Amino acid sequence: MDTMGKTLRILQINSGIGWSGSHHQVYLLSRGLAERGHEVTVVCEPGGHLMEKARAAGLMVAPLRMRGQWDLQAVWRLRRWIKERRIEIVNTHKPLPHTLGVLAAGWTGAIVVATRRVSFPLRRHLFFRWKWDKAVTGLIAVSKGVADSLIASGIPEKKVVTIYSAVDLDRFHPDVSGEALRREFGISSNAPVVGQVADLRPYKGYGVLIEAAALVLKEMPDVHFFCIGHKGTEYEKLYQQTHRLGIAQQVIFTGFRQDVEAFYAMMTLCVNSTTIGEGLPGSLREALAMQVPVVGTDVSGNRELVIPDRTGVLVPPRDPRSLAEAILDLLRDPARRRTMGLEGRRFMEAEFSVRTMVNRTESLYRNLIKDPRFLL
Repeated sequence: MDTMGKTLRILQINSGIGWSGSHHQVYLLSRGLAERGHEVTVVCEPGGHLMEKARAAGLMVAPLRMRGQWDLQAVWRLRRWIKERRIEIVNTHKPLPHTLGVLAAGWTGAIVVATRRVSFPLRRHLFFRWKWDKAVTGLIAVSKGVADSLIASGIPEKKVVTIYSAVDLDRFHPDVSGEALRREFGISSNAPVVGQVADLRPYKGYGVLIEAAALVLKEMPDVHFFCIGHKGTEYEKLYQQTHRLGIAQQVIFTGFRQDVEAFYAMMTLCVNSTTIGEGLPGSLREALAMQVPVVGTDVSGNRELVIPDRTGVLVPPRDPRSLAEAILDLLRDPARRRTMGLEGRRFMEAEFSVRTMVNRTESLYRNLIKDPRFLL
């Protein structure tokens, strides 16, 4: 049966009450699909940011407490919703909702699509093989690096489709002003600002960035460094590191902020100092969309966004001296930064728009409903 033009009944499942790149992508995808007339239900933790934003956008929301991968009550509720709403596509995001989703969707007729956002290898025991291969019809990798990781973990290449995560080009736009933030933090309008946007987790490489900041400040003492993201358990260690290095006044930990686009607008350049591969870092996409050049570590995910001498500079991971040198080179070359910023915005418009992501995902859903063997 030809399903082109047919309204699809879709369940998007994500966990966690905070706000991360994963939540933002689920929100953008769900809103885009709903605007095209599809029946989209967002399953998420009650009281979380995704629930609030999805409801504010007029999306159907099904709050679900997810207490673990063997939460049979959550599985039962999901299964009931799948049957009652005659769901055709269950798109899972993150490992916990994926386990719950595949258990709930079994023998209901719904097609399971899993979105994978990290390039960490999958475990190889039988349960993981079942839930990431046998129990799903297709896997969406948000970058080529994630796709390569899935295939290296034993997932058949024919089941993996790369669909880049999107950036909201209307929100992250070069016309946004950062002047109010400069006044808030007491930073003059011409002082250089280097920022990293990510939760303070060990693999995000904030310790490396702080070491690099100390080297940069020896050469350019007027630079301000911003660490923008949920502080968590790493904050105290990183804060003490800035004091040991004597740069605490120049390194600012903001915690989680809703106005992250204004921080990009304030930045002279944006850094991603992660020490291991990521999926497709949202912070780099957002910075590039705002014409901010980027410096990223040469790891999976970053390589697909940081195009050397076009959109930014790649440096080896865990190498503060190389990171500092790249930052200093760009800070001293405004013409190069301007060219990279313009190229970055063009790159985001061409490959990473919400429209492109929704188009490709919708097309995958339709093809799988027409023929579940579409990828095989």
